[in-house]
Amino acid sequence: MELLLVPLIGPFHLRSPSYNGVSVRDALAAWEPDALATSALARGEMAEPRWQDTPEIALPLAVAPWAGRRGLPLREFGEPSPEPGSEDDFRRYVEPFPELRARLAKVEAALRPVEALLEEGLTAERITGALLPEIRAHQVAREAEFGDGPATDWLRQRMETVAGRVFDLAGEADDLRLAVLAPVDHLPFLEDALRAGGLESARLPAIARSPEALERSVLDYAFRVDVPEPASLLERLREMAGSEARYHEANLLLAGGHGYEALELLEKTSRGDFSSPYFLPGYLLARLGQLRDLADRRDDALRAYRGALALDFAPAEAREAARAGLERPFSP
Repeated sequence: MELLLVPLIGPFHLRSPSYNGVSVRDALAAWEPDALATSALARGEMAEPRWQDTPEIALPLAVAPWAGRRGLPLREFGEPSPEPGSEDDFRRYVEPFPELRARLAKVEAALRPVEALLEEGLTAERITGALLPEIRAHQVAREAEFGDGPATDWLRQRMETVAGRVFDLAGEADDLRLAVLAPVDHLPFLEDALRAGGLESARLPAIARSPEALERSVLDYAFRVDVPEPASLLERLREMAGSEARYHEANLLLAGGHGYEALELLEKTSRGDFSSPYFLPGYLLARLGQLRDLADRRDDALRAYRGALALDFAPAEAREAARAGLERPFSP
């Protein structure tokens, strides 16, 4: 088997124009895998639309649609925690014990370099060369202090289980090219388990940013709304086709005090195709309801909120906004 480990950085893809969700997809396309797997999702999770609320946004945004178009299976190799919330429970447990608190504080201090790196725009090279070594250092220190258990959420044990699933697949097809997409906090111990079994990862292909990846970086930046130069961003969005660009344009207009123009734009957009990306139908309908509320069109706003909640999938944030809008009219 030929193996490629692909790091996922969750919401931090939005901050990393050179390694956004489309960049991940493009790297996979360049490597040409026969199959995909991920440790971010547990077995059977993709059977329900709500899997798309995963924090690993690159999967529903770009990887899963691309894999589906090419008929590539995406296997869920993740192993869930045996006790969800165990790390928080452990912190509460050590609180009354000064010595344990001091040991935990020492371990958590090793996270500061990781936090600093995550504030930067990351590239694939920066992730592999700087971020992953710092994550490994923290995880090794934590395991040395507290073992592999509640304090670590049994991370090493779970990654050994994931590696076992990779080895099982390798036994079925010797010539398989498998790409495994894993959150960066999974990768150090997952690499250890795979290496112990004789599997090494290929190097992630170095690729130039595609036009779609460049466009994705603009759309990702627009999610911030509170940007230093909104007029410049609005100009760039207006040059782009697609309903997502119109959604972000409306958000910027609303943030700038132009609620009527934002409503007019989203009304027009809602009469077209706004079915993708995966998060857009829920976000757009929830925002449309809010804009209608601001225009004193309560009945129309209620229809938009109900539409968001009737979708097979809407992000949790959009559902919260829609439920709040049903209870009382929106006010900024």
